[in-house]
Amino acid sequence: MAIGSIELSIEQFLLPLQQNSLQKSDPQKQPAYSHTQQLLQHLQLDKLKLKLNIDSSPIKLSIDLDHLNLPKPYTNLNELMFSCQSLDIEASYIACTMGTVSIRGLFDELITSADFSFTYNLEIDEFILSLNNMDIGHGLFASTFKIDKHKWQVELNGKNINYQMLKQYLDFYFEETMSSLDEFGAIVSFSGQLTGSLADKNSASASQPVPENSFAINTIDLKGHITNLHYASNEDIAENLYADYVFNLKNITKQTHQISIAVNNISGELLQNDIYVAFTGKEHFTARANYQGSKRIINLKRFSIKRENIFEVVSSGLIDLAKKQAGYTLNTTFNIQDLAGFNDLYLKNILDGSDYQGLEIEGRLKAKVSQDKQLFDISSEFHDLSLSFNEQLAIIDLNGHINWNNNKQSLKPVPESQLSWQEISLNHLPLGPTQLKFKTQNDQLRLLHETDIPVFDGFLHINTLELSQIGQTVDVNTQQTGINIAIDGMIKPISLDKVSRHFDWPILDGKLSAVIPYTTYNEHLLAVGGALMMQVFGGVVIVKDLKIEQPLSDYARLFANIDLKNINLQSLTKTYNFGEIEGRVEGKFSQLELNSWQPVAFDAYIRTPENDKSSHKISQRAIDNLSSLGGASGILSRSFLSFFETFRYDKLGLSCKLKNNICKMSGIETSGDGKSYYIVKGGGIPRIDVMGFQDQVNWHVLTSRLKTIQSANEAVIE
Repeated sequence: MAIGSIELSIEQFLLPLQQNSLQKSDPQKQPAYSHTQQLLQHLQLDKLKLKLNIDSSPIKLSIDLDHLNLPKPYTNLNELMFSCQSLDIEASYIACTMGTVSIRGLFDELITSADFSFTYNLEIDEFILSLNNMDIGHGLFASTFKIDKHKWQVELNGKNINYQMLKQYLDFYFEETMSSLDEFGAIVSFSGQLTGSLADKNSASASQPVPENSFAINTIDLKGHITNLHYASNEDIAENLYADYVFNLKNITKQTHQISIAVNNISGELLQNDIYVAFTGKEHFTARANYQGSKRIINLKRFSIKRENIFEVVSSGLIDLAKKQAGYTLNTTFNIQDLAGFNDLYLKNILDGSDYQGLEIEGRLKAKVSQDKQLFDISSEFHDLSLSFNEQLAIIDLNGHINWNNNKQSLKPVPESQLSWQEISLNHLPLGPTQLKFKTQNDQLRLLHETDIPVFDGFLHINTLELSQIGQTVDVNTQQTGINIAIDGMIKPISLDKVSRHFDWPILDGKLSAVIPYTTYNEHLLAVGGALMMQVFGGVVIVKDLKIEQPLSDYARLFANIDLKNINLQSLTKTYNFGEIEGRVEGKFSQLELNSWQPVAFDAYIRTPENDKSSHKISQRAIDNLSSLGGASGILSRSFLSFFETFRYDKLGLSCKLKNNICKMSGIETSGDGKSYYIVKGGGIPRIDVMGFQDQVNWHVLTSRLKTIQSANEAVIE
């Protein structure tokens, strides 16, 4: 009688390895189990059905199993169906060369099937399992798994595999990294190898379980490509990223991994730290780092991202992921060889929708940045840099270098900085060729030498220039946030003719010169510490107590007191086509206040100085214009005096006290009846007096009268 086949059904199958009495009495003589035996020691098979057809040639084997107990992260494997059409069994050797298998739980909860083969050599304690043509969702997978006395290794090949299928394994080996993401997805293709070293078999025994990390990864070598990569982490988002990659991981110690990554042909969109980037497919990224999983520390050996002939960023240092802020010690080099190309490819996307939208830039830039938590050391170089920003700023041919750090405890001197330019335009104000030498350290910048900056045919002479609170923020209640600027100097004579023609103003006569007292500025407040003196229209304008709140905003507020001394009326009236007036005037604008650059309050007057010896003449047109301001018009044309072109006067003056949009007006003195006031008091022959009859005028009405006068006079000139 011969046995042709064997069928076996077992509810639960265990392989515990028991210690004998000798081993219990002498722990030193415990047997050294192989790793395969250690694995089998804790192997549990539930509802095993085995069928072995011995009579066939070759021998056939099939196994049906409800549950297979394996170490993490393979604990969810169940519903195993195993069929071997060619089984070779010898005393120390088992092999299957034609097999099929299906199992649930290997990838998500799907039933996965594959072709397979295996060999188990008991003499050398080696097990080899190969899987092919495994369907994983819409992807394909193939693998060869090998385990011997000291190590295991897996050869992998995958095509178009959804990341979600691999999630349970990646989460197990990279738990801290993956848990920080709110959402992650990708389609992955790969080929490569994973290896691991097994625990020392001499340290294992029947009384000691197989460690959960017996299958811990020692090395990973993979290459392939990723498509449709997307993730979300707080406000950081990636969409539809594509990249070719090479990934290597090596265990240095139990908790430290050496990682290297190379990523090429990157495309897709990324929003990271409020910076938006659209990759073009020509970017290259490499990184080498050691990662300490228990401490969540990345020792970045080298990080590089570049696009050939456009830019390269290289960085190294330490990153502490356990610290939410200031967990960085980095050294980074920025090298932008083509700022115009960098602007077109990246900056325009980054700045789109921001206050700096519209920036155009070209040239070259290099910078080195050392960061130790919140301390920075920066050195930068500019080569032939030109930029324009809307109509507010333009720079032509900027060259030089800037060195700066914010370490107040550092005793290391900061090298001198230097900048030069061919031209800078600030709101159309041209600043000519200049070289500045300065020093920056901690939160301050200080000009090292007095400097003349060409402006039209004159100069802006800077005695001192200091910037403070660079990168610092103080109590916003003091309105002292952001960078503070302090400056003093003078304006060396500039022809007002050139200024007015450049800005398309009415043609101004004379020259402008000024003394600029110590002046401070930050984003909230500009304040002049002393009196600002300007020589204009042959006289002097003195601005005192000047301060401007929110100077760069449309809702700025200005406060000042202004004195006018010995202003030449002929130069002034000629400029504004008011009608010619000869003589000198003085005046004051007290408690001047502007909101959104529009006057809301002041107490002002302008008048002929006492004992003025200059010639006092006034034209017909000037008389008519002054009359209209006082509430009368056309008086001269209705009298015989209309035949005279000019008249002599003794003195003139006009005052306005503005409050609540009403201008309370008066002149140099009141008339005898008290119902009117003198704007111009005549003198000589022919004599004429210009009287004002309205003591209160709506401010908008008064300014509209001035605009009417200006437009009418312009029409006369044409």
